[in-house]
Amino acid sequence: MKEKIKKLKQSNLMPKILSLVIAILLWFYVMNVVDPQTRRSFKNVPVRIEGLQDLRRRGLTLMNTGDIHVNLELQGNRSYMDRVNSSNIQAYINLEGLRKGEQSVPIHVTNYNDNVKVVGKDPLSVVLSIEENTSTREEVEIKTIGTLPEGYIMGDINKSQERVTISGPKSLTDAVHSLVAYVNIKDRTQTTVLSCKLIPLDSDLEKIQGLTIEPASLEVEIPIYKTKTVPVTLNFSKAPPDQISQDLVDIQPKTATIKGNTAVLKEIEEIKTKPISWEKLQEGTLTSIELEKPQGVNLVNEKQIYQIRLKSSQFEDRTMTITEPEIRFVNVGRGLQGQILTPLHGIQIRLSADREKLNELNKDNLKFYLDCKGLSLGDHQVTIKMTPIEGVHISSIEPSKVNITLSKE
Repeated sequence: MKEKIKKLKQSNLMPKILSLVIAILLWFYVMNVVDPQTRRSFKNVPVRIEGLQDLRRRGLTLMNTGDIHVNLELQGNRSYMDRVNSSNIQAYINLEGLRKGEQSVPIHVTNYNDNVKVVGKDPLSVVLSIEENTSTREEVEIKTIGTLPEGYIMGDINKSQERVTISGPKSLTDAVHSLVAYVNIKDRTQTTVLSCKLIPLDSDLEKIQGLTIEPASLEVEIPIYKTKTVPVTLNFSKAPPDQISQDLVDIQPKTATIKGNTAVLKEIEEIKTKPISWEKLQEGTLTSIELEKPQGVNLVNEKQIYQIRLKSSQFEDRTMTITEPEIRFVNVGRGLQGQILTPLHGIQIRLSADREKLNELNKDNLKFYLDCKGLSLGDHQVTIKMTPIEGVHISSIEPSKVNITLSKE
């Protein structure tokens, strides 16, 4: 009986071995002929960023704001590889637990089937910069663009608030040199209220990207007034004894430039001094006097000093011409430099003073300057001013204005 069983087993061994060999050959045929291993490359696969909320919760921010991509090479059986596309390949990086500083973060890849393997990845990781979030309060600076039409002047600009909050990565908030709102006043003739976007600038006056400003814009009121130049007339509380005596009273300057509503200015032909007492005037002595300003009217230059005197033989007016004058720029904004656009070959200035004092004046002690306070980058028309000299009254300067440009240093 045992011999029969042994023979039966031996008789079945060869078919089993043959079946195994056929199965292996069939597997190799299917895997290498019917469904072979293949590779495919996928270029510029977008990399998803995970863990941003974790960074924000810990007061950190990611400095790398650009898109991240990776090139992948996948391998698998053709039957699986044929179903691979960009929608079922997921590449990502995870920011959870990262601390501030620069660090390399690996790129992870998942796909739709475990039978597909990632055999190539470029790059393997990305270098990220993590910074601390900070905030600061900055004062808003208003800068004007363009010029008003002739005969109009701008008053003091009002803004809805003086300071705003700037938030963002510490390196960016530290780089803020100024916070500017630009206001275009070109050809405006009426008081205007504008909503102006706030722009953070660095020391090179370049815009800084990546900051949050709260609020992002301000309401800015630009008062614009009509101007008019009228004569200044003497108003005596007690009249001089005769017309000849009255003619000896001199006032400098003889005109005043006023500002106000167009309808109000239309009715004004002169502006009077406050009452003058003839008896208190002394020959050759300059006495300061204020002007009587009508309601709704103000002087364009509130600091202008008006003086009266009794003329004497020693006190006189004189016109001087300064050739090739030296003109300084003052109060130029940070990072800017000024240049006169039209060459200025001479300045004619009319002065009043004691004769001896006038004889001492020359090109060396007559100092001219251009006040650029509040002026922004670009072209402007600026009044020529002269440094005051004790005992000397400046009646006029011609030309009174000059065209300049402010550019980056």
